[in-house]
Amino acid sequence: MRVLVVGTNRMCHDRLHAQGHELVLLVPRGRARPQDAAGPYRHVVILDDEADIGLWTGVAQVLHAAAPFDAVAAFNEHTYRVVRAVSDRLGVPTVVDVELFERVLDKSRTREILDKHGVPGCRHRLAHGRDSLLAAIRTVGLPCIVKPVDGEASAGVTRMDSPADVEAALLRLGEPGLGRGVMVEEFLVGPEFSVEAVSVGTRHHVLAITRKFRDDRTFVERGHLVPAPLNAADREAITRYVERVLDVLGFHDCPSHTEIVLTDRGPRIIETHNRIGGDGIMDLVELATGVDVHDLVARQSIGEDLSALLPEPVTAHRGAAVWYADPSGPPTNILVEVQEVERVRRLPSVHRVDLLKQPGSPQTAVLQSGDRSARVLATGDTPAAALRHAQEAVRALRFVYSWSPPATDAPSASPATDHGTV
Repeated sequence: MRVLVVGTNRMCHDRLHAQGHELVLLVPRGRARPQDAAGPYRHVVILDDEADIGLWTGVAQVLHAAAPFDAVAAFNEHTYRVVRAVSDRLGVPTVVDVELFERVLDKSRTREILDKHGVPGCRHRLAHGRDSLLAAIRTVGLPCIVKPVDGEASAGVTRMDSPADVEAALLRLGEPGLGRGVMVEEFLVGPEFSVEAVSVGTRHHVLAITRKFRDDRTFVERGHLVPAPLNAADREAITRYVERVLDVLGFHDCPSHTEIVLTDRGPRIIETHNRIGGDGIMDLVELATGVDVHDLVARQSIGEDLSALLPEPVTAHRGAAVWYADPSGPPTNILVEVQEVERVRRLPSVHRVDLLKQPGSPQTAVLQSGDRSARVLATGDTPAAALRHAQEAVRALRFVYSWSPPATDAPSASPATDHGTV
């Protein structure tokens, strides 16, 4: 097949290429990489980040006229609307369901649908503007979570324990976020998990339950563990609850990543997505179970039936974990190098070490996922062993910084270099 792939998630692109399909990549400038030119693509077309849907579809139509496509595929949410428009314009099939995407992108709408169908959730209110936000907080009660109604990557998420936290929440949301809408939700107490699944038709196959670890204040994810250490009753309760969520929201023929908290009242949803989970979770699923989720989703993206390819049930034969290094500091600290990387890579339990910030990058406060500095994927005979190996490997990395004066300092300033490790 000749496939137009729009956007990123290159692991799925690689799987399509390995399956023998010819790929053409259409990607916004901000997500393009130099390696794409040598990647598995017949052609690579880069459009400006601000290009409107008309330009995307126009370019796709020119490419289609030269050599017709058999399918249009996408694997992340920021391209779903474009893919639907391209599919409609060319008359070429795609499995992307934009209506489903809109239902789960809008967290207020998601909550309303679940409430309507009697799926247990939490107290919540949608607010627009400062006064509305303050009223919503009073209604929901403290502690609560305040977050953009359409946010991602933990950006703008704030826990509020007292009225004194309002200003910090407003600062993180920013005026644009406050204008688009803000969700105020009851703070759910309990361990957090995500459920990785793929829907074939309307049947939902749970591939793994992931234990998630977040920073208590910023909610930036610090690590993930597959399989989640759960007793049989809790595992069953989480599985049945998420299957109900996916049914009610209308998931079909797509992957899903659903985040929940296991409260003393049972599982309660945080949010869900019609895509695979990020942060290396799919690698953990493959390491723990042998199931290549990227391959499954790549096949599904071009209309293949996955029924015969899914083991039933999916079982884990070892534990797999990812842990993040997230040193936090002022932007006047500039990363010089990361030491001990090769030694850590050689550890028998370590599967991969990824450096997420390069030398020359400023150190910043870790307020969203993109602020983290490195990650380690590790395995173990048990989930507990895998988590320990990943955490120990991250602690072995040494981040060396030098101090750089702020741009407003006088040029004559010549501070001594201050190297330190975190």
